[in-house]
Amino acid sequence: MMAAIQEKARQLYREIAQIPVATGGRIFRSGDELYEIEIKWSQKDLERGNKVSFAKSYLVRRVPAGLKKLSLLSSNSFQHDATSVLLESYSTCGKFRAVLMKGKLSKMESGAEPQQFIEIWDSNSLIKCFIVKEQFGKKHGKINDNDQFSSFQLSSDGSKLLYVAEKKVPDSIPYFKKNNGDEDKGSEPKEMGTEYVYRQSWGELLTTVINPIIVVLDIKTEECTVIDSPSNYSCGRARWVPDSTKELVYVGYNNEPLKLGLLYFLNRKSTLFCANVDTNVSSKIIIINDMTHLHCHMTSIILIIM
Repeated sequence: MMAAIQEKARQLYREIAQIPVATGGRIFRSGDELYEIEIKWSQKDLERGNKVSFAKSYLVRRVPAGLKKLSLLSSNSFQHDATSVLLESYSTCGKFRAVLMKGKLSKMESGAEPQQFIEIWDSNSLIKCFIVKEQFGKKHGKINDNDQFSSFQLSSDGSKLLYVAEKKVPDSIPYFKKNNGDEDKGSEPKEMGTEYVYRQSWGELLTTVINPIIVVLDIKTEECTVIDSPSNYSCGRARWVPDSTKELVYVGYNNEPLKLGLLYFLNRKSTLFCANVDTNVSSKIIIINDMTHLHCHMTSIILIIM
């Protein structure tokens, strides 16, 4: 009973904390009858333990009939500190924005390693924040933000987020490590003696890309699904099928015989896949021998699926 009350109180506090508070603003004239109003807001971010500041701008016109009446022409609330933004996406409905950022979770963590986190915004405020390593570390590694593999796309209704991340690598322990009895019994199993195993990367400015996979995040349930794909392919460039929250297409780059790079090695054999999120099944659509025509192939396939 007490646990249920505590959970209800926690959810209530979270809802209240999401209400932004106005901290300042300004009004200036941009034309004879046009005015721009900018309001600065502050909102608590419970996941990161700090405050998020953002601004919302309104373009209004004074109604000639009276000085006390204004007509709203447009508004914009998707302003952010661009220096820490890695990737971003807008839903086609125009109501939601997803941002992949990198930074310290709290200003108090001076020596902490910067982490990736995903912010989900609506037209008024920050509605959710996901700390990638903390919340999804058991499913996948870091999210790829390079030009060759990355994908970061909201579904048409803003309910799901599609992205590319590194495959989860099991933790390793040395052969001769002594068991001090302080190991967490509920922790994930560790592989013995694999801490120095060489894992081939894609090279050519992609040395951190080893085994990219496709991931779909359900924003409402806060659950992520790793799309099942053949083990001999590195996956990337995923796209939603227009107006769909269940079907997507992506490119699988053949790992064999060697990865050798991708930035300047475009004549690599690869395959275009179609996947269904509900069934988690990937199907081959077409084999591509020259990556220079990839965009044309993907556009044609998406039009056919539609």
